[in-house]
Amino acid sequence: MPASLITTPAELLEQIVVIATRQHCQGPPSVLRSLRLTFSPWRHSPGAHLTADNIEHELRKRFRALKRIRRGDVADPDILESLSTIYIMMLEDDGRNWDQLLWARLPVFMTRFLRERLMVDAETNNGWPTENEVNILAVSIFWLMSCSESIRDETDELRREFVQLLSPCSFAGFRYPCFTGLEYDFCPPENSPKTVVTSAHGIYSFIRPVSTTIYYFGRPVSFNLPPLAPYAILVHFSRLETRPLMIPPHLPETRAEAVANGTSGPTKEDVIYFNTHCRTHFPGTVYGNRFDTLLKSRRHDPDWTRSIRDPLYRSPSSLPGQYIPGTISGRWQGSFIAPYYNVYKDILSSSSAPSPFPSFGRFPLYVTFRELYCYSPSIPLPLGGTEGAFENAFLPIGCRWHETEAGIEFTGENASFKTYYSPPRQEHLEIGFVGGTAGKSKPSTHGAFDVIITGVTEDHYAAAWGGYRYMGRIRPSDGLIVLLREPLDPQMVELGRALFRGYIISSRNFVGRWRYLSTGVHPPEWESIFSLCKDVSWE
Repeated sequence: MPASLITTPAELLEQIVVIATRQHCQGPPSVLRSLRLTFSPWRHSPGAHLTADNIEHELRKRFRALKRIRRGDVADPDILESLSTIYIMMLEDDGRNWDQLLWARLPVFMTRFLRERLMVDAETNNGWPTENEVNILAVSIFWLMSCSESIRDETDELRREFVQLLSPCSFAGFRYPCFTGLEYDFCPPENSPKTVVTSAHGIYSFIRPVSTTIYYFGRPVSFNLPPLAPYAILVHFSRLETRPLMIPPHLPETRAEAVANGTSGPTKEDVIYFNTHCRTHFPGTVYGNRFDTLLKSRRHDPDWTRSIRDPLYRSPSSLPGQYIPGTISGRWQGSFIAPYYNVYKDILSSSSAPSPFPSFGRFPLYVTFRELYCYSPSIPLPLGGTEGAFENAFLPIGCRWHETEAGIEFTGENASFKTYYSPPRQEHLEIGFVGGTAGKSKPSTHGAFDVIITGVTEDHYAAAWGGYRYMGRIRPSDGLIVLLREPLDPQMVELGRALFRGYIISSRNFVGRWRYLSTGVHPPEWESIFSLCKDVSWE
């Protein structure tokens, strides 16, 4: 059988590429013509369906995008193709793609783009940034290329400028949805009728750009755009964290001193811990948890799968496709922002964007999560299509539950059902973390039908910032996590019940929006943002 690019073992191709490109590390390799493999798109490529023509088409497209970015024309007419290509390269990056993007001077380009082009057409949109395909991809890429060094090198003025540019996209849930589909549908059917109401800002929920068609390895595929808001929120928090919380001088030094004095609330020690430990995690940084054992591109698998749904290009390590088992289990820490009610109400009631956009207070947030799975032969909880199920975190109205270390048992209202969820099985957790397992197993192999998340504020954090319990569910269609939060102390009902909804981005940050409960399909009267990262010292 004659030698073929397709049949050549990957290890041999790797050696050929290394030798051929050793003297040409960045930019399109002039020494290669038919075998241009500076990139590593193999994990998501369509396997046996891949031909040499497919590879040639994809590499030429990537080289074109790199050259356009390097030219620095932020108004290039082909900017959409370039940014969609760069976004996929970021999600598939295991180091080599980033070398090429540095050659293309991507950080300089994206900084210029946000400053010069994000607000184009805002004057015809009442001063609000337009959530179009180009802006969505630009903000997403801007976050994906962020690191602590790049933010440290920004001037205070530049950080404030980025916060001002993206605050509308972060806070205005009534204009910029944080989710890939309507948040209150647990199993949204195709072309389902959408419940909408109107406000000063028009239709709610806003119809955001959902998908476009791109060519991927020479084939037209539907490319689902990520929501802009989660990436804007991450940019927002990562800049806020460069300004630590002030420590009021009247606070007790330690918890022991607070107990001795009979005082409650935070201590100086608590604020110092928050300022030094609760920081947004960056996609490419190693933090010391088990996700660092994954290829960088595997950490992006759920994000990648949300974008490209073509069955030929499946994400091998996430099950059921939008969530890697074990991701949320553990202690998480971060912050949430509570806007001033009257200020937020004014924003909601006016069709025009405020300028400058107001700033709000940031508060610590700590929670330790558990994952619990419904395995065969148990039957998952009903899908929660009844009125009010969304505000009950997609749990059936009236159901009761009892949680132990061994799992959680749910009983329906009037004993209409009973089902049991247990901690993830070891072989389930190994999916995506063991090279021989990833890509060879299917969800049905492990019998996992549904995922419940429970959480609680641990005592030492509760003493400082208030204690809460969490209960919720992961939406299977896109990995959206919806959690109901209630005070641990039944005497503290004035703290209110709240709904947290968001995604885990790049397997690093749980980010989204939260609000006190109101009718789910109406514009929120009071809504804000949160971001959590995993405490790696807990693992």
